[in-house]
Amino acid sequence: MALAPRLQWSPASAVRLDDSQVQVRDRVRQRLQNGTYPTESVPCICGDDGENVIAERDRYGLPVRTLLCLRCGLLRTSPRMTAEATARFYEEDYRGLYTSAGQTAAQLFEHQTRTGRAFYQRFRKLTDRVDKVFEVGCGAGGFLLPFAEAGKVVAGVDLGSDYLEEGRRHGLNLVHGDAEALLERCGPADVVFALHVVEHFLDVPAELDRLRRLLTPGGILVIEVPGVRAIETAYRGDTLLYLQNAHTYHFTATTLQYTLNRCGFDVHYCDESALAVCTASAANRREVPPPANEAQETMRYLAGLERNWLAAQAG
Repeated sequence: MALAPRLQWSPASAVRLDDSQVQVRDRVRQRLQNGTYPTESVPCICGDDGENVIAERDRYGLPVRTLLCLRCGLLRTSPRMTAEATARFYEEDYRGLYTSAGQTAAQLFEHQTRTGRAFYQRFRKLTDRVDKVFEVGCGAGGFLLPFAEAGKVVAGVDLGSDYLEEGRRHGLNLVHGDAEALLERCGPADVVFALHVVEHFLDVPAELDRLRRLLTPGGILVIEVPGVRAIETAYRGDTLLYLQNAHTYHFTATTLQYTLNRCGFDVHYCDESALAVCTASAANRREVPPPANEAQETMRYLAGLERNWLAAQAG
């Protein structure tokens, strides 16, 4: 697949940014250029290090190189920020870039609570049978409130500390750190939600191991990531709106299930949104053949999206 002209490097933003977001975006760009945020090249999770470039920019106008693995079909960012640079980015720049200056912690909490109510209703038959419900990547923690109101023992963890205090004001047990910090503080849970988290991981197998340890025997992990095949509905068919610097991996239902299987999970449900429900298998690593033709299918899908987007702009 030839690199679409619109996805070649450009400093222009594809989304509307307020003045504070522009300031943060420019600071991130400068930190990438001067080495304050060092980067590293990485192979695909499957081990292949081929480079089929899909895009050279993200929606904010940051230099983000998206590669398609021709072996398994997974999309990844490479080069990307190192672990140390990523931690600093989340602490200093992430919220400022991704949220407008007008959004308050209380507004985020309300939004997350609405999402939590929808998930509570969807998974009620499952969660009604358990005692402990955790969320990894909890933000302000609002997602957990409906489960707490239903009498569940809840806890959340987030790498960023910006909004944790808002959830604590509502009586929620929120931890600053990663899944290991949550496990140390609260023990394992019967159900763990990791919504729009896995796409941020630098070392997906290692992080999934941490999520695995966070589960009680027979515990259930619910993962949701921005699905590649959902660009048409969730991102108005615009691949550029979908690409963002904080996302290091981009999954289809097939590559998400493949990755989870490789990392020792049995997947009981997975769709193109991409939502997956899984449990830990006996082995934490498994040899799984890469999905056949997934790279070609993804290339066809992305090429079709771009044709349709250009036609819509011209019409």
